[in-house]
Amino acid sequence: MTLGYGVDLAIHEIASRLATTHAMEVDVWTPTSDGTYRTAPYALREIIVYGAPVNRTLPLLELNAWRALRQLRQRLDAGGERYDVVVPCTHPYYCAGAALDAPSVFFNFGNVPTTGFTWKRKLNWAWLNFSDEVLWKPRAVRIVSISRFLHEQQGADVRRRGVVIHLGGDHYATADPDARRAFRIAHRIPEDAVVLGYCGRLHREHAPYKGTAEVLALGRRIRELEPRVVLAMCGIGSPADAAWIMSQGAMPLANLPPSEMPGFYSALDVYVCASRWEGFNLPIVEAAWHSVPAVAYDTAAHHEHVAAVLVTPGDFDALCSAALTLARDDALRRRLGEQARDRAPWFCWDRTAAAFAAVLFEASR
Repeated sequence: MTLGYGVDLAIHEIASRLATTHAMEVDVWTPTSDGTYRTAPYALREIIVYGAPVNRTLPLLELNAWRALRQLRQRLDAGGERYDVVVPCTHPYYCAGAALDAPSVFFNFGNVPTTGFTWKRKLNWAWLNFSDEVLWKPRAVRIVSISRFLHEQQGADVRRRGVVIHLGGDHYATADPDARRAFRIAHRIPEDAVVLGYCGRLHREHAPYKGTAEVLALGRRIRELEPRVVLAMCGIGSPADAAWIMSQGAMPLANLPPSEMPGFYSALDVYVCASRWEGFNLPIVEAAWHSVPAVAYDTAAHHEHVAAVLVTPGDFDALCSAALTLARDDALRRRLGEQARDRAPWFCWDRTAAAFAAVLFEASR
């Protein structure tokens, strides 16, 4: 449970509401924690999966996770405890229901495409897909997918036991009226600049489907035509990642704390995304909550939420044209931003948690 990972944030937001609003006893087990969620209202517990030297091979990682979960079951049995339902959210923990002898609700965040991966990573992902689809989804009581796109990719039997529950995007406080100006001053962004923004992992070698390098290329092209445009990119990254982004003419905002995220989104004029695959795409919804219109490819789950302008997948010229049009048209930006903000309340964590609580009650009966 660490800063900058959308899955971790989603787990935190849902588990917090299950523990408070819905009065459930919730344990969140994780192999890593950097303290980001240390004050959570649920019990954050550490599970240790041994075998680090071989765990890069996913079948071995899954075997070692199974062993760790079986040890956990022995400790629970010794204390006379038992979970009413378990919710595995990521590989290699989808075996948790069988290992802990409890009903399992498979939380489906989706498995990313492997285009551009090495052959070793492709083999790992082939196992991951086999394990999820053949070994563990058939054993789950229910399968919760975060988008209809992911839900419809599954087999007929899984779909019959499946439900779509969209994520929320209201985890950052609504910025005060001065936040936009304050953030721009703090980061030396000119008052008259048109700021294009992106939020994601800033690693240079990150999975190609995310389109990080493509966003940088978009920024360079648009600045040639509209010099007052600034491309600001936030997310987790190293000093080397930040140096790479700066060398491409963009502004790196690496590892911003959650307290600064409302200021970041308030400072934006347009959110840009060049991803070719998304199970949901949380930052587009976060931007909408701050009345920021988005430009993205019409792919995967994007058409299910609040992206204001969608273009043909892979048409980089169209993506640049759409972003440039918004950069040059203040009235259009305001209108599309208002439309995005009007729709954003559908994607709220209270609604997500309430729908998920209903699934858990049904699964535990």
